[in-house]
Amino acid sequence: MKIRKLAISSLAIIALSFICIQSVSSQEKFDYSKNGDIHKQVIDSWNTHYRDYFASEIKRRLFQENDVYLLYDIQNGGLQSFVEMTRRCKDTQQIGEIVDLLSPILTALEPIPNTNNSTGWICSGGNICTAYGLLGKEVPLCSLQFLGLVGALSTSITQNIPNKKQSVAEKEFLANTFNTIAIQLNRWFTADYFKAVNNKLSMTTADIKDASSRYFFSDRDLWHLTVLSDLSELHKSGIRPATEDGKKAFEDLQNKKEGIKKIFDLFLARSMLSKSIKGERAEIDKGYWKNFYDNRYAKYTGSQSPVTWEKGSDGEWKMITHVKLDSTYISNDVAWDISHARRLVPAFETFARNRKNIKAIWGYDNPAFDPIALRKAYANQIAEKIWNGDVNYPLFSNFWSGDNGWYRVAYVHQTGRRFIGYPPNGLSSSIPMGGYPIWGAFHPTLKTIFRNIFELAQTNDAKAKSFISENYSGLLVKGSNNASTKPIQNLAFLSDLVE
Repeated sequence: MKIRKLAISSLAIIALSFICIQSVSSQEKFDYSKNGDIHKQVIDSWNTHYRDYFASEIKRRLFQENDVYLLYDIQNGGLQSFVEMTRRCKDTQQIGEIVDLLSPILTALEPIPNTNNSTGWICSGGNICTAYGLLGKEVPLCSLQFLGLVGALSTSITQNIPNKKQSVAEKEFLANTFNTIAIQLNRWFTADYFKAVNNKLSMTTADIKDASSRYFFSDRDLWHLTVLSDLSELHKSGIRPATEDGKKAFEDLQNKKEGIKKIFDLFLARSMLSKSIKGERAEIDKGYWKNFYDNRYAKYTGSQSPVTWEKGSDGEWKMITHVKLDSTYISNDVAWDISHARRLVPAFETFARNRKNIKAIWGYDNPAFDPIALRKAYANQIAEKIWNGDVNYPLFSNFWSGDNGWYRVAYVHQTGRRFIGYPPNGLSSSIPMGGYPIWGAFHPTLKTIFRNIFELAQTNDAKAKSFISENYSGLLVKGSNNASTKPIQNLAFLSDLVE
């Protein structure tokens, strides 16, 4: 499994440079409801910046540079949160504008080398594909994250816009999305993939002896389930594939139900439940990642970075180890970090809507698969184990287990990158900007935490400004590069605050 660079994507970093949040004195002054203050600010920032920004990035990175990590970044960089807000608020104009924005991407599929007429999004440029030797190849994770985005948008259309009122572009988008999802899933769901899923089901944490990722419940596995759920909703809404290839792919998927059920079973098996003051807490893949290279300092919480780099007299950079790896730094419970785990949010959004559709289309009827209860258990884990317990100055542990040691020390050093790693609480921004704020709708503690972070980011208090600067720099008050440009705010965080 290939794991993508985290925290703030390159797309998000550029977008965040435009952020400016207005100062207010009290949380009570905000209206988080539809057509309230925050909703209006999100729509305004879309109209004045983000719509054109995303269009420009798609044109430049995908169609000019052939960089498929654009697919990853637009999903991860705030657009998924905006799509879900437009669903909740029935913002049909903006839904149509996102359709116009994303439709061209569905036409950018190319023949995959060394396959039998298969097509996909092929990476032919960009820094990441160049560094990792991915040029000329498909990057399935990027493709899946984009399918998760267009699946969410498509189900928002069928939910909010009656068939008779759908534009020609929206109808075409629905058919093409269904078509693309069916073909890509059918291609990825090979006998070898299902065999790997079965092997994972039989593994326990005691069986994990090395650092291999082959037995992990991966981000790709979770996206498979997310996109399958969206596809079931589209089919029950009357959407059908646009081509004969899509029709055949969907029919083929019907013959793979037993394998599909096993993927859902794997998710249940790797959702580890424990007692909670609110009922139950859930951890993802607890203990299976204990030997994973990126997690080897999960229990080291010192302020000294384990490594640094120094430039030698020969001009070459050399890594200097300051904290030698010790077995006591390895956590037996560690698994996903909180940034990767943000994929749980769109997964549970579609699972909660589609429990009956998943049963009807894929035949999955395990009574233990209760998306609403599971989502609450995962939310409880944030409140009880990941959050530092400070309402006024909230921080979050780096790992879903609650471990808060260093993460990704000397990450991708083999590519020449000089990265020391994320220190304790170093991924905190992944919580407010990772989609999790929508869980505040059913978890009052989380609602309070996220609204307090929003308030902190807007105050002129010196202590608060310092805290935000150190831990949530993406929410800081910043001026635009162009004085005539109206200031805007972080798209993901604000979208998720709207109820």
